[in-house]
Amino acid sequence: MAADGFRAMKLLPIIATGLVAVPGGFLFDFLRIPLPWMLGPLTITLLYNAVGGQRARWLVGLRNAGLIVIGYSMGRTVTVETTEQILANLPAMAAVTLLTVLFCAGIGYVTHRRTGVSLATGLLGNMPGGLAQMLLLGEEIADADATVVTFLQMSRVLTVVFIVPFIATYGIAHPAGVPLVPPAAGTVGRSLAALLPALLVAPLGAWLASRLKMPIPYLLGPIFATAAAGLLGAPVPSVPSPLVHTAQLFFGVYMGTIIALDSLPRLGRVFPSAIGGSVALVAFTYLLGKVLTLVTPADLLTAFLSTAPGGVTEMGIVALSLNADVAFVLAFHLFRLFSILLVVPPLLKRRFRQ
Repeated sequence: MAADGFRAMKLLPIIATGLVAVPGGFLFDFLRIPLPWMLGPLTITLLYNAVGGQRARWLVGLRNAGLIVIGYSMGRTVTVETTEQILANLPAMAAVTLLTVLFCAGIGYVTHRRTGVSLATGLLGNMPGGLAQMLLLGEEIADADATVVTFLQMSRVLTVVFIVPFIATYGIAHPAGVPLVPPAAGTVGRSLAALLPALLVAPLGAWLASRLKMPIPYLLGPIFATAAAGLLGAPVPSVPSPLVHTAQLFFGVYMGTIIALDSLPRLGRVFPSAIGGSVALVAFTYLLGKVLTLVTPADLLTAFLSTAPGGVTEMGIVALSLNADVAFVLAFHLFRLFSILLVVPPLLKRRFRQ
């Protein structure tokens, strides 16, 4: 009985966080804010965590379950035609990745000069290689300040997560004056029955990617497994809208719990550079997207989401919501992710060891 009571006490903060977050999705949906079921729970959870003394709690398992659903939804968009298109655009992917890394390095240097943080801190804080990866790298470089690196990375993530969907939705996908039309929801019962075989593929891919220690295994594993199943001719039906919304909510709540606002006062001198650098990076990648439309078949929406400095998950969700070419967007982000993870860490470690 005591053990049951202890487990119940551990679950209460998680249940409370979920009950607080769900209305955020309905509110953002009512206000017609882009990605309401990710940004709404993220915002409400972030505020609840800040004013409630860091009481928000969420299970990593729920986040992983949401990522599996999102990964499946992304992977099913990969076809033979899109694969051929992706291979044809490898030079463009390399060019976009190189230009983005150089621009981020420039922002890192400016941050170092304007705020007085170390050059290693400025570079790691502005490099779009993923928060966890940059923090791990920072632990291997003595000159890096982990707190500032975390803050700079979080600033970039939040800026991208909130600004890019608005630009993509209201500036590109839906010109001013044209009302948003939400995607039609499929028949839940029929879709769930058709999804049963595919539901085995996505978790299997997540498990295998985790065993292989891939980055973001619960997202990339389902993407690759589902894409392979679809390319081999297996049925990969669409996911019912309520399930997609739930997956986005799980991910949004998790992001809201890991972002702490209590360190903002002591990071005041870095704050302007963090926000300014993030906004400049979004503007730069928008221009890259414009150029990309001239050298590839992609439209501006797909090109911008491909070059935007967000994570694979966030930009994939935006692409799914706005009916962009998800496979094209994924290809650019995965190429950038693996290129940065394989090339940038050895270069930075060598530079700062010297």
